[in-house]
Amino acid sequence: MSGLSTDLKRFDRIGLSRVSSHAKPCCGMVRHGVFARLTHFGDTGTALAAIPGLFQWGPVQWPTYWCDLMDHGDLIGDCGVHADVAATLLAHKSVPHSRARAAVLTPPLAPEHWRAVWNEAQVADAWIGRMAVHHEVLRVGNRWWDPSDARWFSGPGGHTGSGRVLAIREEGGQWQLAPDVSAPPYAAAPSTHITPPTPHVLPSTHVLPQGVLP
Repeated sequence: MSGLSTDLKRFDRIGLSRVSSHAKPCCGMVRHGVFARLTHFGDTGTALAAIPGLFQWGPVQWPTYWCDLMDHGDLIGDCGVHADVAATLLAHKSVPHSRARAAVLTPPLAPEHWRAVWNEAQVADAWIGRMAVHHEVLRVGNRWWDPSDARWFSGPGGHTGSGRVLAIREEGGQWQLAPDVSAPPYAAAPSTHITPPTPHVLPSTHVLPQGVLP
């Protein structure tokens, strides 16, 4: 799949999303409001599941700041926002995790629709590849979490709310392809941002409803 190989190289050039702060009230108020609402929940699992509901799905110009996510009283976010907020929440709860990216094969008309929306907003659409889209996810223990769909998926070959996962890569690791997918091998650019944690089980002190977390 030369198209997939091209997409993976393209996605490697996209930095993982991290919402920045101006260290001023404009950003502080938005950030505080988001995490105040999330920490209001009694357990980590419910808080994680609530993240996509806080943000109206839409284009975000990266790099971005917390105050940029507020639009006429509504919070705007994409998968990068969801992943960064989820990772921050897990770090606050001392839950080991790592950031990751996935190449997702979506329904045929979805990329065209997203490209039109992103172009209308004059926001870069580099995340839309030739045959797959770039989607930010998390590794929690030995499981994969889609922070935009608020559910687990099985990794390469599995499905998220957006489509089928053709390949996935933890930050600092190599691409893992779905069992029935082949692409010319190449070395991903090394990253110094995160060292992937070893598989773990969450402490029993966490109350986790409906299997949201392991």
